[in-house]
Amino acid sequence: MTVALQDPLGAVRVASRLLEQSREFGLETRISSDFNAFATLRLELRGKPVSPMFDPITGGLTAERAFWMGSYNAEGRCVAINAFRLDHVEPNLAHWALGWMVGLYMRRAELIVPSHIAPPASTRAEKISGLIVYHGEAFIDPKGIRNREAVEILPLLGMMLSFIKWQPDAIWGLGADGMITRGLYARIGYAHVERSFLRWEWLPDGAEAVEWLALLERADMEFLIQERLGEGLRAPVIQLKQA
Repeated sequence: MTVALQDPLGAVRVASRLLEQSREFGLETRISSDFNAFATLRLELRGKPVSPMFDPITGGLTAERAFWMGSYNAEGRCVAINAFRLDHVEPNLAHWALGWMVGLYMRRAELIVPSHIAPPASTRAEKISGLIVYHGEAFIDPKGIRNREAVEILPLLGMMLSFIKWQPDAIWGLGADGMITRGLYARIGYAHVERSFLRWEWLPDGAEAVEWLALLERADMEFLIQERLGEGLRAPVIQLKQA
């Protein structure tokens, strides 16, 4: 398993440019590992409790393993959130994900029932294991952000920060049919989407009966970095002086 970035300076340049772009849209982006504050913010923004994956009562959300990102407008109002957590996945994502999710809901005494215990055979998730980042709680206030490019760069900024922080084997998330088929996840940067990853009899709150997998593997992120550098989306070159 590769444990080093191919182009660490390139990764930093792309992340810096994404942050610069968010500032051009009038947004200040902050990251935090205070998930009690995140739970409060999430309730204020969306009117519902935080998902079990990022609920502090389910445990495991330390600064070493999780962070959330908020983007704030000129008035100081949060208009976008994304959250990320690192887990060790074995034997592979296809076999691990359902039990992980059901267990988290059970810790909140919430019952969810799958209609299928595994994705269809030959899912890409069968090849994914190791250190994996889950990307969830993605939300953008349509009244607070109207620029389409901002909608796309903010989640990618969080994904880039996850990649720099943890150097995971993959980043994954779950998507609804409408968002996936309209191409939003592809525009964000996810290289692979797959229908019927999770299928429910009794649905989690906010989910759909059939949920899509969105997946970005390490090689995909390395490619994305080089692609964006090649398009000229790099931040100004930093001249390093020798002592």
